[in-house]
Amino acid sequence: MTDALRETNETDREITDIDAIGAVLEKADICRIALIDENGYPYIIPMFFGYSLGEGALELYFRCEEKGKKFDLLKLNNSAGFEIENIGEFIPSDNPAEFTAEYRCITGTGVIESVTGIEKITGLNFIMKKYLSPEHEHNISEQTLNSLAVLKLTASEFCCIEHTKNRQ
Repeated sequence: MTDALRETNETDREITDIDAIGAVLEKADICRIALIDENGYPYIIPMFFGYSLGEGALELYFRCEEKGKKFDLLKLNNSAGFEIENIGEFIPSDNPAEFTAEYRCITGTGVIESVTGIEKITGLNFIMKKYLSPEHEHNISEQTLNSLAVLKLTASEFCCIEHTKNRQ
């Protein structure tokens, strides 16, 4: 459990079952990563992702070009935050300002780095498995491998929270 989770007293909404966390990851379309820019401000990037989830271990993979602001920022500081969510139905309230929604989300922090070799291929396969056909590994040409970068975020801590009609 993260310190932020303890501070907000949301332990009763925490999801710890590995299969339930995997379901959140599988259903989510986008992962938002947050890097710190040269002025100390967050720089948030929505990205397609793949993942490897084991008992207490989470690795997120992202496909991108090997240039641009995110690579410049990673050279300065490779610490990152991330957020992934599944939004369900909205829950109205008698007081319109107090509406909410059902959701499950995963937030965390870790270290992000560019990977090469077999780890790059593994990361691309995790991404393709999530969005394309999960039944088999995909053939990746050398030209494609050379034209893309793969980032891996190794979560040092993460938590999964659920907010439903029954658990508010």
